[in-house]
Amino acid sequence: MIRYLLALALVTIMAVPVGAQTTPQTQRMKDCNAQASGMAGDARKQFMSSCLSGGEAKGPHCTKGKPCGNSCIAKDKVCHKT
Repeated sequence: MIRYLLALALVTIMAVPVGAQTTPQTQRMKDCNAQASGMAGDARKQFMSSCLSGGEAKGPHCTKGKPCGNSCIAKDKVCHKT
């Protein structure tokens, strides 16, 4: 009986996800995803690739809007550049 309980406790401990802690890569993914909100398509792919690789994103760094080509637009506007 004690062996059964010990085995059950061991399985329970091992079932706790090891990734419960935020790794630097996970944190970078969260940060990049937050910065890319409102972007779509190829522009988002390019931004995420650059951001996750640790490089500077190509294009402007917008503080009050979102990037669109080489400029910034309001967050509620749609970027029509490809």
